[in-house]
Amino acid sequence: MRPHNALTLSVVLVLAAAVVAVPTSALARTETATANSQTFTDSTGEDANAPDITTVAVSNDDAGLVTFKVNISNRPALTPDMLILLYLDTDQLPTTGDTKAVGADYAIELDPGSVNLFKWNGSDYAGAPSQTSVTYTYDSTGATIRASAAELGGTKGFNFGLDAVSGVTTDASGNADFSKAHDDFAPDLGHGFYSYQVLTKLVLSVQSFTTSPKPAKAGKAFVANLAASENDTSGPVQAGTVACSATVGGKHLSATAHRVANGIATCSWSLPRSAKGKTFHGTVSLTVKGTTVVRSFTAKVTSRRRGDSTGRPRGRPVGVSRRACRRASRAANRASSRARRPRLPAPRR
Repeated sequence: MRPHNALTLSVVLVLAAAVVAVPTSALARTETATANSQTFTDSTGEDANAPDITTVAVSNDDAGLVTFKVNISNRPALTPDMLILLYLDTDQLPTTGDTKAVGADYAIELDPGSVNLFKWNGSDYAGAPSQTSVTYTYDSTGATIRASAAELGGTKGFNFGLDAVSGVTTDASGNADFSKAHDDFAPDLGHGFYSYQVLTKLVLSVQSFTTSPKPAKAGKAFVANLAASENDTSGPVQAGTVACSATVGGKHLSATAHRVANGIATCSWSLPRSAKGKTFHGTVSLTVKGTTVVRSFTAKVTSRRRGDSTGRPRGRPVGVSRRACRRASRAANRASSRARRPRLPAPRR
């Protein structure tokens, strides 16, 4: 496998410098787009010795995983002399990022056996700190590359272009040699970049829902926790709006606190002493970017029972009769009385 690094990108970008002269508004023609999917057409037959890109189909799922299907008509296999470069202007501003590639902020390099995501750092491309979503496959129709929008700066839309290269060799120093390389750019040089909008649907997944204490106690605090994650980051919710609603015995009870922290939406109430024996109904709802999840609970409110020094509630043990308890109590009292009685010295003889 040929060694690859940020230098490979720099060399190929020199070949693409002509793209700079054209604004990104001059985009290549596209076919009719459908929801979350769009196909871009490239001209064919430019260089018989180069891989010939015919179309690029781009789509994304609800979580923002973007798929690029690069159809190449004359390369049924990814041979050792090939590489594919995908340039991504993720803020859609040609004046930022790599100005030699119409403002590309990221680049993906596909070599035989590996695929890597690079981020423009102001002067060069460096390996992106996070690229776990970046994968590829190659079949007889061409390459398929996948990357999460979250790892592309959280982009909601991007401009992009590709370069399919063949004839790449390795020099004596182990660097890529492009002296005999042949390229096919999509779109063609002088036609800017394609443009794509990422359409996602946020899905919130409830990981757990708990309440405490159990049972609910009159005169005490009651807390409900809803833990949720979101599909666009595959992680816990970091921010959102929490709504808390509750009634005790049919009467509204306002929450004393509500918040989102560490992926958990929390609602707190203070149950009045008069709630003893009543039913406590409530809901916790979490809203993130217009998507809401709701969980409800029902609890019977009990009284606060005083406990002994060990924390166990006082009272007759289960299965022990009152008569047995009274006998045990009298025996304990007699023993206590004897223990307190002073011991007199024996009379002298």
